[in-house]
Amino acid sequence: MQEKIRIFISYSHEDKDLVEQLSLALKNDRIEPLWATKLSGGTGFDEQIKIFIEHAHIFMPLFTATSSARGWVHQEIGYAMALHIPVFPVTTENELPGGMLQMIQITKIDFNNPSEVKKKLAVSVFEALLLHEQKSPLWELAQFEEERAIMMKEYASKAHNARYLGIVRQKGGLSSFHIPDKYIWHQEWKDRYGDEYKSLFHKKVQREERKALEIHARDSGCRLIISPSYATDSKTKKSTESRINALIEFLENFPRKAVVAILDHSSVHESVTIVGDLFLAESTTYKNKEGFTNTFFTRNASEISKRIKDFDEELTDLLKEAGWTEENSKMKAIAELKLRKDQINR
Repeated sequence: MQEKIRIFISYSHEDKDLVEQLSLALKNDRIEPLWATKLSGGTGFDEQIKIFIEHAHIFMPLFTATSSARGWVHQEIGYAMALHIPVFPVTTENELPGGMLQMIQITKIDFNNPSEVKKKLAVSVFEALLLHEQKSPLWELAQFEEERAIMMKEYASKAHNARYLGIVRQKGGLSSFHIPDKYIWHQEWKDRYGDEYKSLFHKKVQREERKALEIHARDSGCRLIISPSYATDSKTKKSTESRINALIEFLENFPRKAVVAILDHSSVHESVTIVGDLFLAESTTYKNKEGFTNTFFTRNASEISKRIKDFDEELTDLLKEAGWTEENSKMKAIAELKLRKDQINR
C-alpha cells in the first residue's frame, strides 16, 4: 500500500477560513493535510508542532499579511529546512512576503478558480518535489546497543504520539520481536543471556524497543526477513532456545494476514528497521555479544521510500525461492523455527 504524502500546513489562526479551504483542496487518497486544529492539547503546543513537522513529507506555510508578521512562521520554516524537509509556501495575496521567502518560490492560489487550484496542488506536483529533492538525508547516530534501543523506542513513540502508525519492516537476526515482553527479572531474560552479563538497564530499554515497535505492528502489520544463524551462533543451547521461543510466541499470537515472514539463511550480518515511511534505522557494525552498534536513523521520506522498495523486492524474491506465499509465510516460518529448535536439542 502506497503511503499518503503528509503535508503540514503552517498558518495564523486569523486565517482559519483560508486554511480550511486549502486543506479541502489538498485532501485526497494520496495526500493527508495536517494543520493545528488536529493537534491535541495539554502536552505543549510548540513541541507538538515540531513533532508534526518532523514527520511531514512537505512543509506548507500559508502566507498572508497576518501570518507574515508572525516571527514563528519563519522559525517553523527554518526548522523544516534544517531537517531537509521540502518547503512549499503558498499565498492568496498579490504581494509576496519578504524575509526568508525571498529565497523560496511561492505558489499563488486563487480559491475563486478551483481548476487552477487543483492543477497547482496536484499530487504529481508534490511527488515531483519529493523525487527531485537534492539534499542528502539527515542521519542521527546511536553508537551503542542500548542507545540504539532507546532511539528505536523514541522514534517509534514519537510517530505514534503524532497518530502515525506504519508497517514494521525488519531485516536481520530474529527481529525485535524475539526480545522478551516480560518484566526484566523474569526467568526468560536469564535463559536468554545465561552467563553473559547484561544490566537491568539493557534489558529495560530492549523491552521498551519491542513494545514501541509492536504498537505499530499490531496496527499496521509487519514484514520480517529473519536471519536466525548469526542471532544464535555462539549462543548456548538454552539461550538459542529462549530466543527462538520468544519469536515463535510472538508470531503465533499475531494475526496471520498481518505478518509476512521469511527465513534468510545467509550469514550476512545486517540490521534494517523501517516503520511505515516514518523512520529508517540501519546498523553498520555487529559484534558478537555486543549486538549491533553504530546505528543510523533518518526520517527522510525520499530515502525511506527507496529502501521500502528494496526491502519488499528482496522479501518477494526470498519467498519465491522458498516456494512460500505471503499468506502461508507465517505458518511456514513458525514450522521452520520449531525445526531449528528441535535440531539444537538433539
